[in-house]
Formats: sequence, C-alpha cells, structure tokens
Amino acid sequence: MSELFIAKTMPEEDWSQVSKPNGWDDVAYGRIITDNNLGVYVADARQGDTNGKATIILPQWSDGTLHNPLSQERAKATAAIEGGVVLYVDNPGVEFDLPKMPGYIKQALLSGDFKPGAIKQWDAIAQGLDYVGLDFDSISRVVGASLGAHVASAIVCTAPEEVHLERMDLWETAGLGEENNFLQFAANFMMHGGDGYADILKNNPEWVALRGINGAKSLAKLAIRRTAGLFYYPWAINRHDIGNTIIEAKNRKNPAIDGDTALTILNGTESKVSPRELNNRLATQLVLNGFSRVIRLESEGGVHASQDNIGWWTEAELLL
Repeated sequence: MSELFIAKTMPEEDWSQVSKPNGWDDVAYGRIITDNNLGVYVADARQGDTNGKATIILPQWSDGTLHNPLSQERAKATAAIEGGVVLYVDNPGVEFDLPKMPGYIKQALLSGDFKPGAIKQWDAIAQGLDYVGLDFDSISRVVGASLGAHVASAIVCTAPEEVHLERMDLWETAGLGEENNFLQFAANFMMHGGDGYADILKNNPEWVALRGINGAKSLAKLAIRRTAGLFYYPWAINRHDIGNTIIEAKNRKNPAIDGDTALTILNGTESKVSPRELNNRLATQLVLNGFSRVIRLESEGGVHASQDNIGWWTEAELLL
C-alpha cells in the first residue's frame, strides 16, 4: 500500500546561520573535464575507504562546476554529511569554458525532453566514478533542485542497469504547472520568483565569503555567452511532465528506482517558482503510481533562492 509520508517543516531560524557540517575540512575535492567535455566536481569524504556510496547532484538552472563556487560547496557539504562521494555534473551548454550545447540536445529540450542531455551526463558520471575508484553500483542517491529536479528524473530514466537508488530528492522543483504562461514562468524563474536574495546572503555571513562570485555579473556573462543554454532549459522545464518521467523510470526493465526508493519532495512555503499545491500534486501522483515512500517536506519561510543558502542546503540534508 503506497503512503504519502507526513510533511516535516524546516523553520527558517534553523537554517539562517548554519555552521559547516562535521567533516567539512576533511573532504577531498577537485574538478575534472571528462572526455565528452562536461565538468564534474568530485567531493570525497571517505577518508581512505576505497568503497563507499556515491551521490549525484544535478545543477540548478545557471550553475556550473567552475563559474559558481556555491555549486562546489553544495557537493562538499553533502559529502561531509554522508561520509561518501558526491559528483556534481554540469548541464550541457552552460559552463563558460566548455563547448556549447549540441544541436541534438537543443532539439530535445524544445519538446521538453531531458533524456539526451542526461545520457551525455551519464558518460561524464562514469568517468567521475572511475576517478575515485567506484562503479555504477555504488550510486545510491540522486539530488536535483529546481531545474536539477527535471534533469534528475531524466537521469533515473536513462540510468545504466547497475544503478539502483535508495533515495531520490526533488527540491524546489520548477515548472510543475503545465498550464503556466511561459513568459511569466521565465520571469519568476530568472528572478527566483521575487525572492529576497540579498537577505538570504546577509543572513549567512559564514557562507558569503565562500561564494567568490558576483551573482548579477555571472548571470549577465552567462546571458551573453550561453544564451542557448539559458533559454532552452526554462523552455524545456515548462513543457516537461516530471511525474510521468519518474513513473516511466520505475516501469523500465532493470529500473534505477522502484516503489521502495525514498522520494523526498521539498519546497519553501513562500516559493513562487515551486508552490506548495503543485508539489502536493506531484507527490500524490507518485503515490498513486506505486511509490510507497514519498516524503513531503517544506521549509518554513523558504523561497526559491533558499537553494543559494548553504545553511538551508545543509539543514535539508539533515532532515532525514
């Protein structure tokens, strides 16, 4: 019998000024460029153990493994908390120093299909795992936030047969309403839904120095140099049915996820990009289609830009 687990709340006061997680300073990390020209940021907290589990994190809309150091900090925080390996994999066509988005991926995204890009990312993941001496069967978890949630659904739908996940996390999933007006959706998405971005940074003094970037300048640079990457992903998000893709993944032969995989669905109570009612609808859809461990979570006072708060990210990791 499938069941929707009761939502928990992560109050804002619990994540506004969170310290670095235990083990942070012991994480080994580095960035590699794979043979298919994607960046993979590897964070390893195994401390000498040659085995261990691996987590894959899929990027937010404009994040990359180089130009936005905050992406690296998410990987390091997750590795420190889990005591394992975390691979943070670029989305094709976003990072400055790598090739532009291939035409076949553009065409797929126009129809709301993330799978061709996910297959390219799996090739990069394979090389990242080899870099730390692991295989596909070590992967136990996939995390996707915002755009990354849609990419995560395509990742599990195209996974090698050796992969079986204990847990999949969909946080602040953007574009859940198929009826959304694209222009309004894009405006909300690009502006974090009117979120208080400056306040989030102000409330996290310990983490601000780690960012090392000017968000506005980086976004402007991306808009000039990676117009295709920035346009095609919001377009695809607004056309993609993430619930159906996850159900399709479960129904594959040798699936990476099944009814016993824990699925966490998290949004902020104040988020305009990922509203509560649409996350509830997604959770219900998955329960009705055979997922028995769907867990609804909310962050009290959270907004879409809360992802850019490492305190929020760390608290989300510690919820379960």
